[in-house]
Amino acid sequence: MKAIKAKEIYAHQQVIDTGYLLIEDGKIINITTKKPSCEILDYSGYAAIPGMIDLHIHGLAGNDTMDGSINSLQEMSTSLVRHGVTGFLPTTLTHDFEKIKNAVKIVSEAIGQTRGAEIIGSYVEGPYITPEYRGAHPTKFMRDLSLSELTELIEVSNNTIKVMTIAPEKKLAIDAIQFLTEKGIHVSIGHTNADYDITNKAIEQGARIAVHTYNGMRGFNHRDPGCVGAVLTNDHCYCECIADLQHVHPGAIKLLYKSKGNDHILLISDSMAAADLPDGQYSLGTLAVKVENKIARTVETGSLAGSTTNLMECLKNVKDVLEIPLERILPMVSLNQAKLLKIDHEVGSLESGKKANIVLVDKELNVKVTFVNGEIVYSD
Repeated sequence: MKAIKAKEIYAHQQVIDTGYLLIEDGKIINITTKKPSCEILDYSGYAAIPGMIDLHIHGLAGNDTMDGSINSLQEMSTSLVRHGVTGFLPTTLTHDFEKIKNAVKIVSEAIGQTRGAEIIGSYVEGPYITPEYRGAHPTKFMRDLSLSELTELIEVSNNTIKVMTIAPEKKLAIDAIQFLTEKGIHVSIGHTNADYDITNKAIEQGARIAVHTYNGMRGFNHRDPGCVGAVLTNDHCYCECIADLQHVHPGAIKLLYKSKGNDHILLISDSMAAADLPDGQYSLGTLAVKVENKIARTVETGSLAGSTTNLMECLKNVKDVLEIPLERILPMVSLNQAKLLKIDHEVGSLESGKKANIVLVDKELNVKVTFVNGEIVYSD
C-alpha cells in the first residue's frame, strides 16, 4: 500500500483539504485526512483531481486513429497523460469503409496494451452523415445506412465500439438507432441537417449524444429551433463541447451550461494529429489541413478541421467563462463520460474502490503528475 498526499483532493461530492489517497493494487482504498503508516508520495503543493476522459479525439502529436496502427495509438496514449487524460475513445473519420473497419479493429487490439491513457473503446464519427454540415468529412465517403453493414463493423471491432454518429434524417436512421442502442452502443447526433422534430425523435429512440454541439448541425432560429434547439432542450441528451473558444463562443458555452447544467455536458478535445505540434500543413483523413495560430482548417473549404486543443485547456477555458468552482466543472471531463459509458463504478471520480487514475495539478491547473492504475505514467 502507498499514499498520495495532496493539498486538496477533489473527491466525489467534496473537497478535502490536506488529505491522503490510499492506493493498493491499482485502486483507491481510502481517502483520509489522517496520516497513514505506509509509503507516502508527497505532492502537498498540488491538488488531486480525477483522471479525465476524452470521449472524442481523432489524434495528436502527429498520430491519428485512422492510421490503423497500434504504434499511433500508443503514442496518443502517452501524449494524453501529459494533459491529465487517463482514458479515451480513439475516434474515426468518414473514409473508405475498409479503412474504418481496420481502424476499429486495431483499436480493439490495443485495448489493455497502452502505456499511458487507457483505451476504453472506439468512437465511429461518420460515414453515416449528411453533406450539409460536413465540416472536415469528405462527402465522397458518406454512406447510406445498412444494418448488415453495422453488424459487420461491430463484429470486426470485437464489440468494442462505444459511440457511433448518425445523421437522424438519413433513411433507416431510426432503425439503426434502435439497433445500435440494443447492442449497447451510444448513438451521437452530428453532421446533420435534421430539424427539431426529427432530432427529438432520434433522442426518443435512443440517441443520447450531440456531437460537438453547435458545430456540424442545423442551428437555432426562433421559428425553426433546429437540431441545436432540440439537443439543448431535451433532458435525455448529453452535449459534447469543444471549449477551445474557436469552435464555440463564450456566450454559447454559458447558454449550454444554463440548458444542460454540469451533469449533461461532455467536454471533448476533438483534436487532430496537429495537436501538440507547430503550425503548418497536416492531414485529417484524406483532407489537407492548414494550421495557423493553432487553428486547423481544411485547405479545400476553410472549414474548421477538428482542433489542436486538449481537454485540460478546455477545462481551463470553461472555468474562466463560467466563473464557477472547479468541482462544478470536473464532472464535464470525467464523471459524465464515465456514467454515459457505464464505467462509473471504475473511473470518473476519486472514490474508494475505483481505479487510482489521479492527476496532480498546480493552482494554474498545469499537470504535474498523472497516475493510471496507481502508477506514475507522467511526471513534469
